[in-house]
Amino acid sequence: MIKKIRHVGIVLDNLERALEKFEGFGLPCTERKEDKEIGIKAGFLPVGDTSLEIMNLTGEGKKSDPMIQLVGSIKGTINHLCFEVDDLESSIRDFESKGAKLIEGCPRPGAHGRIAFFYPETTENVLIELCQL
Repeated sequence: MIKKIRHVGIVLDNLERALEKFEGFGLPCTERKEDKEIGIKAGFLPVGDTSLEIMNLTGEGKKSDPMIQLVGSIKGTINHLCFEVDDLESSIRDFESKGAKLIEGCPRPGAHGRIAFFYPETTENVLIELCQL
């Protein structure tokens, strides 16, 4: 069951410049994460009960990873929506029963808890991430 929007992800070319700009808008970065294995650096900017995830692909990770290829192909706009769920496996089954297709390599550990992404062409062209804390 979907509990809430956990975060909205945005991929930008320059993480530091973006975080500085958003801080000027009144959205300070309260948490940073880096995953060298897949080549992502991210900053989280809380907005009420959710947050913005500003990401930069470092180019140092697995270029063949389908999820990284997909995430990296959408820049400067809303990249994905992350929904927090109670039970990741059950939610994946629910999504798949409605025609959504899980991206290879998911579920897996994410910045917060375990995550799973679905191919946007199977979710009305919206890249959806599910997250269980």
